Amino acid sequence: MKKLSALLLAIVAAGASASDASTLELRRGDRICLVGNTFAERFQLFGYFESGLLAAFPQLDLSVRNLAWSADEAALRPRPLDFGAVDRHLEAQGADIVLLFYGANESFAGNQGVPAFRNDLGRLLRHVSKQNYNGAEPPRVALVSPIPQEALPDGRGLDAASVERRNAELRLYAEAAEAVAAENSVPFLDIFDGVAAAFAGESAPLTINGVHLNEAGYWYASRELLKALGAPSPGTVVASAGGGAGLEIRPPVLPPGPEGSPAGLRISVRDLAPGYYALRRGDQTLAAASDGDWAKGVDIRALPPITALAEQRRDPAGQGRVDIQAAPAITALVEAGDGLRRVVLRKSRLHFDRYRAVNGYYIYGGRKEPFGVHSFPPEMVRFDQLVGDLDDEARDLARSSEAWRLERVDR
Repeated sequence: MKKLSALLLAIVAAGASASDASTLELRRGDRICLVGNTFAERFQLFGYFESGLLAAFPQLDLSVRNLAWSADEAALRPRPLDFGAVDRHLEAQGADIVLLFYGANESFAGNQGVPAFRNDLGRLLRHVSKQNYNGAEPPRVALVSPIPQEALPDGRGLDAASVERRNAELRLYAEAAEAVAAENSVPFLDIFDGVAAAFAGESAPLTINGVHLNEAGYWYASRELLKALGAPSPGTVVASAGGGAGLEIRPPVLPPGPEGSPAGLRISVRDLAPGYYALRRGDQTLAAASDGDWAKGVDIRALPPITALAEQRRDPAGQGRVDIQAAPAITALVEAGDGLRRVVLRKSRLHFDRYRAVNGYYIYGGRKEPFGVHSFPPEMVRFDQLVGDLDDEARDLARSSEAWRLERVDR
């Protein structure tokens, strides 16, 4: 049996198109820094983006630092006394990749503000692209689109006509950011329409006020951003058997969403030798299907026992036979994914307390001398160590400990 990692194949496939300017190349060990406004800053509150990124690319040992600041604009980034410019903090984090989130605040200037926004964003982009934060080379930079505003039910917030006008303005600024990205040959990560579709498809609000996303909203936005980064869809594995009669599959951990989803995994295996194949977890059979059905994709679902018993027949959709033993396998992946997100949340909080310390006036500001120079530097080093330790823990948790076998069997 060939020993292949389906996730590794997906990563290689994603990297194969990295020479395209529209694609952001992810490399092993990359430190990804988020820089921008409130939308970017609040990603750290829920952990869906970072846990999803680590789960999607477990072999790349990625790490994330959120350096965004509420109400920032491309040309307006006020900070406390001696806090330092964004370059200082990107260098402290050794940024390999910088994602720039701008346009939402600037959009209140309307149509007439677009030229200034394009000029300011282009200037910032070119500045960041010329720096050397990691000590080896300039960072890879991408621009992220703003997101639309949500029309809230029951007349809360702006009326429908006002929301429509706001979204027309926000789209103008998204298009302006896209133009700046094209002019400077950097990737543009467009999540505007994906978030708009989530607003339209959900009956419950995805924002707290029409502007700022709630937890469910960030789950959707994280999925859109991960998709724009080339990550496989959550809960999917795509692999090739290379003409062989089986392979080893290491399924990804599955960080659950606000409602506990995903509840299953879809596995697609191309290029299997003709035959019928069973997916085994130890002595458990998770699913069985023909090579043709595996090529189309087979759902491995965590079903309630009664429903699962009813599934012990040929799936009418031709998706293969699903075994009730799939439930503990999927549960293990979801529990591992939930553990990963919890570690990410702890790390994000520690990093925020280090980066945005409430007693910063004593650490770097007007009372640094004489009060802060003795006790605070070693404390900041300790914060950095704790954050680094949680990075390591998160990367370990992102690597699934599950190893399943797909092997040819008799029907």
